Amino acid sequence: MKELLRIVHGCLDGIDEGELRDYNVEIYEGDILYIQGVEDSGIRTLAKVFAGDCALKDGSLFLNGKKVEDYDRNTAYYYRIYTITAERDLVENLSVAENLEAVRHLPFSLRLYNRKKAEQEVNDYLEKEQVDVRADEEPWMLSQTDRKKLSILKANMHGARLVILDATHGFYEGKEAEEICELIRRANEEGITFVILSRYYTMFAEIASRIQVLAGGIDLKEWGQIDERIRFCLRRPAGGTAAPGTETTHSFLGIYDYEWEMEDGIWQYLSFVRRQNPLFWEKEVGAHIPEPGCSFCKDTVVIPINSGENLVSNLDIADNLLLPIPRRIGRGPGGMIPANIRRNVLEKFFRTTGFDPDRTQVGDLNRIQRKILSIYRWELAHPRIMILESPYSGLMPEEIRSLRIYLQGVAKRGIRILYFSKTPDDMREDCENVILTKNGKNAKIATFSHFFPPHETDRL
Repeated sequence: MKELLRIVHGCLDGIDEGELRDYNVEIYEGDILYIQGVEDSGIRTLAKVFAGDCALKDGSLFLNGKKVEDYDRNTAYYYRIYTITAERDLVENLSVAENLEAVRHLPFSLRLYNRKKAEQEVNDYLEKEQVDVRADEEPWMLSQTDRKKLSILKANMHGARLVILDATHGFYEGKEAEEICELIRRANEEGITFVILSRYYTMFAEIASRIQVLAGGIDLKEWGQIDERIRFCLRRPAGGTAAPGTETTHSFLGIYDYEWEMEDGIWQYLSFVRRQNPLFWEKEVGAHIPEPGCSFCKDTVVIPINSGENLVSNLDIADNLLLPIPRRIGRGPGGMIPANIRRNVLEKFFRTTGFDPDRTQVGDLNRIQRKILSIYRWELAHPRIMILESPYSGLMPEEIRSLRIYLQGVAKRGIRILYFSKTPDDMREDCENVILTKNGKNAKIATFSHFFPPHETDRL
């Protein structure tokens, strides 16, 4: 196999994304190399190196077998290395056609091209590649999945030999992830080599020809094929919460829908399921559904996937706890919340979560602490049912463990936990029973271990 890129003993101080130290990797023509970072891995720093945004401090980088001293974006472009990131790729104020077709004219930027003809060619191309997007749409109108698909197509039209797919941001689950995988497979068969970078296990690992684990800036382990044990290691590289065959506590009810499309919010999805399955919903769920964008309705709380981002950063923890539920907190003269109530609520929060009581500002909290705070504040509304949208998506194994322990505590305090997911992997440890739907229709309840035997969950 022809070598495209190699890093030998690569070192780089971590910018703020983790460091690389004595890192090694070889990328060969025809590869689909999946690199998963664990334990302050330096995966984001590696992404910046591949993109040409920063250079190695020590070690060597080789392209086509030749050592390159000053690898940067221009070098990457010359060697047809294309990086797909969350931060930059598609141009927001250009149409899909302009993003895909105009790149062919970049070397001759003063040359005009026929816009209508270009849009028709792009529409034909998108139809051929089975990407349901119109050429006249703009990227900001599209879902994360469609944007990633377009980025892969754009790389192909750039004539890329090697594509670095930075999947360290965002969530890739269910049918949408499978569609991206299929597009990667087809591009790979056409001669494009892929390196996929991730901070947690995704379906992309299933299509990889090689898998590498990056931990603490070092290439810790590499496999040439994937099996059940390797899947388990990738899902829970930091030890997780249980080993295969270990008995776990199943205290939640899962809602699994592989077909659901992310364009609809969790509120619309739940409303659709209730409307399509009224008798089932009343018997098995019995939850009210708040208006879209609202979290509380009667005895039910709905927590969206981005709940940790919905905190008010310029207010302290106490204010964020009290803000959503004004009618349930006693107020003194002038509508002010008495200091003793505010203090008691804050003290109970620290006792329940085990957070450092000296850190009273939202800015002092890390990502998983913000996530827990965003859920805990709705506990003060004393709901009977709490529905969470994909609570573990995008979290590292140690973060999943912290959130799972907290949610198990919520269940023990008498609140029924339901959570929606497009992948059954995390449900294995939480759910004995699962509500199964297909795009919100034909709801039925099944025992998790019966419907998703181990080999089935590993395949999905």
